[in-house]
Amino acid sequence: AGREPEIAGRAAVRRGELVEAEGALEARRSEWTRDQQEAETRLEALRRDYAEFKTQHEQLVAAGPDGDCPTCARPLGANYQGVVDMLAEKLETVSVEGRYFRNRLEQLKATPDDVIACDERRRALHAETGELEKQLAKLHAAVAERDRVAGDVADKEKRLSDLLKTLAALPTGYDAAKHAQLRSELQRLEPRLREAQRLRVLIERAESLETELADATKRITDGRTRIAGLNTERATVAYSEKTFVATRAEYGAAADEARAAALGAVTAEAEHARSRTALDTAELALVDLAERRRQLDELLARKRLHDELDRAYSDLRADLNGQLRPELSEIASGFLNELTDGRYTELELDPNYALVVHEEGIPKPVISGGEEDLANLVLRLAISQMIAERAGQPLTLLVLDEIFGSLDEARRANVLELLRRLHDRFDQVILITHIDSVRDALDRVITVRYDAPSGSSIVDGGALDDVSSDESAELAGAVAG
Repeated sequence: AGREPEIAGRAAVRRGELVEAEGALEARRSEWTRDQQEAETRLEALRRDYAEFKTQHEQLVAAGPDGDCPTCARPLGANYQGVVDMLAEKLETVSVEGRYFRNRLEQLKATPDDVIACDERRRALHAETGELEKQLAKLHAAVAERDRVAGDVADKEKRLSDLLKTLAALPTGYDAAKHAQLRSELQRLEPRLREAQRLRVLIERAESLETELADATKRITDGRTRIAGLNTERATVAYSEKTFVATRAEYGAAADEARAAALGAVTAEAEHARSRTALDTAELALVDLAERRRQLDELLARKRLHDELDRAYSDLRADLNGQLRPELSEIASGFLNELTDGRYTELELDPNYALVVHEEGIPKPVISGGEEDLANLVLRLAISQMIAERAGQPLTLLVLDEIFGSLDEARRANVLELLRRLHDRFDQVILITHIDSVRDALDRVITVRYDAPSGSSIVDGGALDDVSSDESAELAGAVAG
């Protein structure tokens, strides 16, 4: 019992250490998993960038100095070698980063030593805590057994004391001759005792037997009187065997008819009950049918209303699309003409809102990734402007995420210049991009980078909501570091 507080204290300490060890292990595993996911994400992004740069480099090399740029479709001329060298440099940079993150991912596949150490410590603490809890349980069981044994000892001591008192009260000394005399007298009186007990039982039954005898005597007297009366009645009745047989046969036939009638009545009552039940069921079914017909009529009326509304909304949607499509195409065509320096003069939306661009007046579908990104960009700008105009008040904020990925330097400059000219429509324009060359053309740059030691993101350059009213026409950019 003296060890119980010590073991309980040790078990509590080990449980606390076990909780801390499990928390540390879970945190380290989460960090390890997060590092793996970040490395996989970054490696996948680098693979996409490498494939894109490699395709552009191969197209440039295949086209030669006299060929057209695969992105903007303009002759490169003297800029050919510079563009090729730039793509080669990007390929080398992406390749180096890809090898680093590939090696990093291979390293992260193996379980880190600190994770293994944390897991081993958790296992050791778990085993030690379990052993201490087993010892504590054994101590609790031993204490309970001790208390039970102590109670049994106290009961036995009390019983012993009572027995000693009883023995002390008994007279002392023993007379063998007197004991033999008393035994002989007991054997002599034992038959008389049994006879006395038998007589006592007979005496106790005497009263009930007398009552039963009186009842039996009375029943015999009544029976004799009834027999005498029946004999007298029989003497006065003229008896005929033929009449008796006929009467008995008539009685049997009447009894059979009565039983048949009773059986028919029972059958008729059962049939009546079944008919009543069927009638009640039919009446309920009629009520339910009427209710269902009423509900069906209501549903049919609502369906006709919904069908009419669906047709009306479909016509309204078609009319609105027909009205909005020319205006949306006109606004987007203006943006596209400015961004491509007049190469694409018009962007047209067909009835299914598929994009068609006009190159030197000739319509052509959007086929390349760069053309599709450029068309989607001007379409987004046109939709934003139309929403602002239809709302009757200017929209103060325009956020664009990763719109420069497939654009060359000239088109990037055109996009930035166009966005600057939109300051009368949008007070703030926020660009989110990973391209470092864009930051020099922005009025305000905010860099977000990941800090591995602290496991958090760090923002450099101030928050976006710090832009004052005097700077409301500036271009703000968030560049990932």
